[in-house]
Amino acid sequence: MSNRLTRLFKEPLLQFLIIGAAIYGAYALFAAPEDDYRDTVVLVDSKRIDAMISEWESRWNRSPTRQEINGLIQAYIKEDVLYRQAVAMGLNEDDPITRRRMAQKLEFLTSDLAQLQQPAEGELERFFEENEEAYREPDVISFTQIFVDPDARGDETLVDAAEILEQVKAAGEPGEETSQLGDRFMLQNYFASATELDIRRQMGSGFAQQVMQLAPGQWHGPVLSGYGVHLVYVYDFQEAAATVLENVQARVLEDWHAQKRDEFNAEFLESLKSRYEIIIEELPADRLLDVQIEAAKDEATTIDITHQVEGSS
Repeated sequence: MSNRLTRLFKEPLLQFLIIGAAIYGAYALFAAPEDDYRDTVVLVDSKRIDAMISEWESRWNRSPTRQEINGLIQAYIKEDVLYRQAVAMGLNEDDPITRRRMAQKLEFLTSDLAQLQQPAEGELERFFEENEEAYREPDVISFTQIFVDPDARGDETLVDAAEILEQVKAAGEPGEETSQLGDRFMLQNYFASATELDIRRQMGSGFAQQVMQLAPGQWHGPVLSGYGVHLVYVYDFQEAAATVLENVQARVLEDWHAQKRDEFNAEFLESLKSRYEIIIEELPADRLLDVQIEAAKDEATTIDITHQVEGSS
């Protein structure tokens, strides 16, 4: 019996549950902070904002936009409240590391605890139904193409393509004769059981979207791509079968856990932020890229109007 208990207490999952319960029970993460933890102001002052902008400019060789500097500020606030909570919980006592590492340590802990949550009855099925398209296998298509090069044919490209299309339609299914028509193409002409993603990688998204809509057993055209004009014969199109939850349950559960982890972390962060008075001083507008762009536009408009007035006088 004692051996069985010993093995049980050596299980990592049980150890993690015990540690997590002790930490969260002792420090009551979602309760009010202790009275002796008096610093409840998160100040993002102008000096810190200026340092953020300077660091950004040094790294990217341009000023940040308002949205980008706001993102840096929110990241700082997140890091600060997580760091303070980690200190309040004593996570730094045996781990003398940086402020960022402390915040990450608490965030990793909350993420791992959230991962232990399991879906209630029917919840995984509902999640799958809402996101079924993400688990569906892609449709596949087999086709060949004839390329008509606008660089070689110029203004006659579409006229020539129409003439070639009439010839290949009369000939029917592609053969040696039809393969000699058209112009030399640097990429492959034949695609076997290709997905839309396969085609997009070589031919571009516009071409791929058009081809996936074409009916099998006939010639089509013109189909345009970034390379030029194409005449396409579709051999076969296979639509993917409906996805069954049992076949992708592991992926669905992993994605469900990821969503729940994000929700838990967001709620946890908001609960921590609510304990603090967060003060963000005014942004230095003249150092933000989007403001600089707007100012330049206004200046250009003013100069243009001035020139027009001078020209009419």
